[in-house]
Amino acid sequence: MKIDKYVSMLLSVLLVPFLVAACIAQQTPAMMPEPRPTSQPTSPPPTTEAPTVTPGLAFEPSPTPQPQTSTSTRTPMPALSPTPLPPTAAPTPVPSTPAVIPLPTAPSLTAAPTAERILFAPGATQTTVEGYLPTNGTQVYVMHVAAGQFIEMNATAGAMGQGLRFSIVGADGAVLKGMGDAHVRTVVPSTQDYYVELVSDVGAVDYRISVLIPVRIRFAPGATSAEVAGTLAAGDMRHYVLRALAGQRMIVDPYATRGQAGLVISGADGQVLLSGRVGRPGGVYDGILPTTQDYLISVRADGGTDADYTLEINIPPL
Repeated sequence: MKIDKYVSMLLSVLLVPFLVAACIAQQTPAMMPEPRPTSQPTSPPPTTEAPTVTPGLAFEPSPTPQPQTSTSTRTPMPALSPTPLPPTAAPTPVPSTPAVIPLPTAPSLTAAPTAERILFAPGATQTTVEGYLPTNGTQVYVMHVAAGQFIEMNATAGAMGQGLRFSIVGADGAVLKGMGDAHVRTVVPSTQDYYVELVSDVGAVDYRISVLIPVRIRFAPGATSAEVAGTLAAGDMRHYVLRALAGQRMIVDPYATRGQAGLVISGADGQVLLSGRVGRPGGVYDGILPTTQDYLISVRADGGTDADYTLEINIPPL
């Protein structure tokens, strides 16, 4: 009996693993080979019909699923208070007109000579200035001249009247006459101050400068004649200038109501047309002008007495 009991116990121990494996095999499905995919015609994706919106009704789209937030508890970070920035200074306003900062200039080696202004007596058309020029010295004069005026200037030095040169430059920098001989006859292009720089080629010298600015005679529109009048002290002269064309006839008739009046007529080119005629009837000039230019007419009080005169100029049309 004991042997049977031990045999039964041994068989039960040996049969337990087989029974467990059989139970597991019954619960696991059989592995079937996966079928090969067969090529099927590709069908278009299903079309999703847009929802119909009824006019007048608000259309609410379906809510978008929100991602689930983690419910894990986290330690909150302490709030950071912003550090205040330092106050910004207000910008300096920019002036509408920029300030002009002068550029530094090199120091002058020699001081510029002071310009002496040339002045005319009331009613005078001619003046002279005299002075002394040292060796290597320079003298500067300034005079105000209107546009269109005719000027004649001569500079002489010593007994021979030679050795001087001068230039004439406008305040705007325009050169009216370059440095050269001490004589000029020209018409001023613009109204401004003009600077005359005088130098000597013969060392220290006494000099004299004669400046002539005659009165310009202008005819009225459509007129062919003009008349001027004046009074001269004994030996004084007054100068006039007018522009005429080559081939025109010019008649100049001076009439002295008191004393005697002499007449001198010359072109701007220096050609003298009349000189030394005194009073009527010999003082009348009647001639054909040789070139187109300015013509100078000078009236002089002769005879050692003062003179009152009337000057009539007639230029008939061609």
